[in-house]
Amino acid sequence: MKKVFLTFAILFLSLLGLLIVFAPLLGMGTGLEQDVENILVSANKNHWFGTDSLGRDVFSRVVLGGRISLLVGLLCSFLSFLIGFTYGAVAGWFEGIVDRVLMRFCDILMAIPSFILVSILCMTLQIVLPVEDNFTKALLSLCVGISATHWMGLARVTRGMVLEIRRKPFVEAAVALGGTRLHIMLRHILPNMFGTLLLLIAMQIPTNILYESFMSFVGLGIHPPYTSWGILVKEGWKTLSSFPHLILFPSMVLFLTVWSFHIILDHVKAKLRL
Repeated sequence: MKKVFLTFAILFLSLLGLLIVFAPLLGMGTGLEQDVENILVSANKNHWFGTDSLGRDVFSRVVLGGRISLLVGLLCSFLSFLIGFTYGAVAGWFEGIVDRVLMRFCDILMAIPSFILVSILCMTLQIVLPVEDNFTKALLSLCVGISATHWMGLARVTRGMVLEIRRKPFVEAAVALGGTRLHIMLRHILPNMFGTLLLLIAMQIPTNILYESFMSFVGLGIHPPYTSWGILVKEGWKTLSSFPHLILFPSMVLFLTVWSFHIILDHVKAKLRL
């Protein structure tokens, strides 16, 4: 059964990735084209996921909305890695008072509900960012807000691994030969922890996708006419009882995407015995 789930997860993510990348070649357009003659149509052979209140094809909007959701998921994971690795590496390398101060600050941040931090950062950044384009401003606010609240776990893991690896003989030899801290960190310590960190980065992708969807759902992320899975779920929620297809299909794709990531990552963790 596990192999069946794993195969399905790989095939689903592969198909979704291909659809997102090659959407323009498949004639899906921008997802904004309106058709007043086909408003709120249920799923059929012409509109696989039906249409919305403006006659827009829901399938096209789900695929194109996946660009934003997956882009945010990937960018936030990368930014979280940069922040978490740098922070944890500094704490682990210097130890002593520096380590204690940095880790206590990290503990304080982890004690605050992440949703509150993300909400405050998104609202603040959308006000202070000197960007005129609303879409770019919302996207930057989301990426920075989510990344700035999801690096703490990476920082703690990095700190622990740096404390362990820096006591290895090859690191002590590099220090004795006059290697700089940056050189030792990048050439000797990082390669020995990269596999674990890469898995932790990948594990953040589904979490970031859910955060983007939720923030857009509550109005603190991407705004119409642009689309993401959170926007589609929000629009479908308004007509849940009358036109359930508007929320059913975007929610289903969101669920399957997050579930597929977890199935694949659980398999990788089992293989690596982490």
